[in-house]
Amino acid sequence: MALNPAQKEKLSKLSKEELLEFIDMFQKNWWNLQNNYILYINNEYGEEAAVKADAHCFPANAKVQMHRLRKMFGLTDDLQSLMDAMVLSTIWANADYDLSKVDEEKFMIKVTNCHQQVRRLEDGLGEIACKPAGIAICEAAAGVINPDARVRCLVCPPDEHPHDVWCEWEFEIPRSHD
Repeated sequence: MALNPAQKEKLSKLSKEELLEFIDMFQKNWWNLQNNYILYINNEYGEEAAVKADAHCFPANAKVQMHRLRKMFGLTDDLQSLMDAMVLSTIWANADYDLSKVDEEKFMIKVTNCHQQVRRLEDGLGEIACKPAGIAICEAAAGVINPDARVRCLVCPPDEHPHDVWCEWEFEIPRSHD
């Protein structure tokens, strides 16, 4: 367990609302670290290196998260488990998004506000081409839940995108048609 006894004691005294705030803060801390390392690599070595680093490091983290979520919540290899894992992971915690089930085999995630990209624009940096990392992350995460899962990127920077959609992803777990 990563919690030391002092942390465990302190956290056990928190209310449900305080625990949710604590989780929210930790997700923000995770994304703060991720955003800062990408910005550092971008500034030191260029955007191409930053995108490559993100596409290499973040999928490994996504796999670990999915394995832990699968174990903790008893997730199986079905579509609902993949949807639940995506919601519970930190993958989408840096964004406002809509998740919608298309049918028994597919669901979509549409990011309507990407805090990292918005911050980059506010800082005059321009959008980072996160599509390669996004594909690697989504495929790695979905593959842990179900090796037959398919991921399709509908739009993601550097693609042109509507002002209210940063990226959009389709996840599919084909049902066996025996």
